[in-house]
Amino acid sequence: MICRITGRVVAVTDQAVTVEVGGLCYEVLVPASSIPDLKRLTDNEVTLFTIEYLDGNPALGNLVPRLVGFLAESDREFYHELNKVKGVSTRKALRAMAVPAHQFAAAIENGDERFLGNLPEIGKRTAAQIIAQLSGKVQRFLAPAAAPLPVGELTDAQRIALDILVQWGDRRADAQRWIAAAVEQNPKLNEPDEIVRAAYRIKHSGGRP
Repeated sequence: MICRITGRVVAVTDQAVTVEVGGLCYEVLVPASSIPDLKRLTDNEVTLFTIEYLDGNPALGNLVPRLVGFLAESDREFYHELNKVKGVSTRKALRAMAVPAHQFAAAIENGDERFLGNLPEIGKRTAAQIIAQLSGKVQRFLAPAAAPLPVGELTDAQRIALDILVQWGDRRADAQRWIAAAVEQNPKLNEPDEIVRAAYRIKHSGGRP
């Protein structure tokens, strides 16, 4: 089973990303919330934590192997939980994940049917079912409080990475916090592009290193 892919982002659609690895291109289905970040990373290297599955109807003999990918392992774990809910298929879960996992988890733990019901593919009935089945089981995905690293303490590479994230539309305070968490996790990060990729992994893990 393919559990992780690292390669260059070749193309991004509304539902999938094409990643080139050693001359081969893999189409990977991704959550809706990852699409904007992956578009910004076009032509750059990215690591996706993947799940391999067979899509189609076994009775008709038209099964097709597919890959689902996530920018953070925690997103993959959250998807596994969401996919357990009756009626939430693979593609439905990916479209429903239009917000970061920590926001989705917070809505579940808070019993916020309205928030969940407004997500793509969910609706009022499925929102209630998600809360009933997952409440109390997704607390580990909630984002903890974190303070941004002061700009004066950033290295030159970290400042460049910060500027890139801000230019891409992220809030400066959020970007500083992700960079601080990424550097704390891996102090050897010393290139702007490495820091940007690590920061986005932190972003999609809900702010956790």
